[in-house]
Amino acid sequence: MENPKIKSYQFESEFINIKFQNGLPPEVGINGARIEDIIDVLIARLEAFQLGSLPCRENEEALNHLITARDAMMRRRKRRMLQGVFNTMTPHAERTEDLHHEFSATGA
Repeated sequence: MENPKIKSYQFESEFINIKFQNGLPPEVGINGARIEDIIDVLIARLEAFQLGSLPCRENEEALNHLITARDAMMRRRKRRMLQGVFNTMTPHAERTEDLHHEFSATGA
């Protein structure tokens, strides 16, 4: 098997060719997949295994990790939206608590 060719916007191997979004959608339109899209495909595949004749503890563990990864990406998206930097190349702040009072350091 050949080494996969990896660019920041494309992954290609013998049986896989994924084109990721390249550029900001407001500027270039939708031209590829998001990381969340790929994670969703993997979740669907493992869920099919778990509902079919191949369920196992390892599939369930992998599924849980993928769901955690997808949730992290969605939190990132929401944080970027809250901070007004979604669909820009501006980094987002790690903390949103100081910007919005919906969070509490004490959990109260």
